[in-house]
Amino acid sequence: MTILIKRADAALANTVEDRDFSFVVEAFHEPTFGQPVAQWPSTVVPAYRKDYRATNPESENESEALFLALDDQVPIGRAMISRNWNNYGLIDDIAVDAAYRGAGVGRLLMDACVKWSRTEGLTGITLETQNNNIAACRFYERYGFELGGIDRLLYRGLDPRGQEIALFWYLRFQGRMPDTADERP
Repeated sequence: MTILIKRADAALANTVEDRDFSFVVEAFHEPTFGQPVAQWPSTVVPAYRKDYRATNPESENESEALFLALDDQVPIGRAMISRNWNNYGLIDDIAVDAAYRGAGVGRLLMDACVKWSRTEGLTGITLETQNNNIAACRFYERYGFELGGIDRLLYRGLDPRGQEIALFWYLRFQGRMPDTADERP
């Protein structure tokens, strides 16, 4: 399996919509600053499947980018990033087909976002996920992101009794662009 990451036109964002980007929620985790994700307390809930479908951007400009992950020309993942108001790259969406998780596809997509952000002269990358997507939280933590903010009310407009908490992660750049896939920011 050879995975290729390709910058694509925004119109191609929906070419991966038929892929399985869902994940199973088995617990809600209580985020704690300064504590590894693996140590966050959790509340077990009956398992259910969650699927976030991204909105396709209407146009592409110099301050945003779409990266597709391809396996033998078949789209298996994507990352959409834009320039945020605070001089960070904002990852609007990063998703990998369930069959390819754990194979390094997310890391390759994130590497492309890091490279783009550094080329744009940004100071880092930020993104938001939720306390019920613990696999994503662990991925961001392993990549070098740090938990920078918690918003307990963001999702209450969708479900006033819900348990989802918005988690804001930051990857702050220090030094130069990594030369190899083994060097991290």
